[in-house]
Amino acid sequence: MKQLCKKMAGAAAILFILAACSENNSNYPEEYVGFDKTTKNYSFDRSKDVEEFDIKIIAAEKKKEDREVLINGVSMPGQTVVFSIEDKKVIIPAKKKSANLHVKIYPKKIKNKTEFRIVCIPQDKEAKRTQITVYLQPK
Repeated sequence: MKQLCKKMAGAAAILFILAACSENNSNYPEEYVGFDKTTKNYSFDRSKDVEEFDIKIIAAEKKKEDREVLINGVSMPGQTVVFSIEDKKVIIPAKKKSANLHVKIYPKKIKNKTEFRIVCIPQDKEAKRTQITVYLQPK
């Protein structure tokens, strides 16, 4: 009886290992298209006029066609606009799972720590909107 239990436990362990090694290791639903994180911290240099950084937009699954997302930036109420997004449309190329969004900030306009949000609106009907909050602070 003891040997049977050991063999069954060994077989169960092998099944768990095989299940963990499945191809889909994403924590996102299959139709997900959006930001890879919900927040981003960025430290800027106050002496510069303009700084740029990238934010990654991901898709959970590769597709045979390009995927388009619309981008909308939202400043916090009562704050001056300290950022700009030149491309309001980002394309994730066919057979790829990610693309970068280029964001410009204007450090001389920033008085204290500030934040803003960027909304990603996938053009796929199944995918939902996502947003990222960007926290800016001086170096």
